[in-house]
Amino acid sequence: MRFFDTQSHCVSLESEILADLLHLLTEHGVTARWKNLDLLVLVSRVRDEQQIDMGGFIASPDFSLRVPKLAFPAALPKFGERIEVDGTEYRISRVSNHPRSPLLTLSLSSTDE
Repeated sequence: MRFFDTQSHCVSLESEILADLLHLLTEHGVTARWKNLDLLVLVSRVRDEQQIDMGGFIASPDFSLRVPKLAFPAALPKFGERIEVDGTEYRISRVSNHPRSPLLTLSLSSTDE
């Protein structure tokens, strides 16, 4: 899908999404670290609950990160891998990767789950 900007240049929807994400990252991004790679990510869909476990309650965070795919020079993250966000380690519980989207969405959960 393509559309024309105000200067009559043909611009792809994917490049517009990426430009918007990069702008949001500079204003609202948080730091993350995956396999010795420092990332700037957007946190979305945050839900912090508690689950009962042996000996009491444990934190059960559930949120997602939006990351430009171009932030990964080689392989993309995979289900079950660990990622650190603002100094706390989480487990990647889902990777959403649409082939035409410049964004990667990583759903995260506690490392205990």
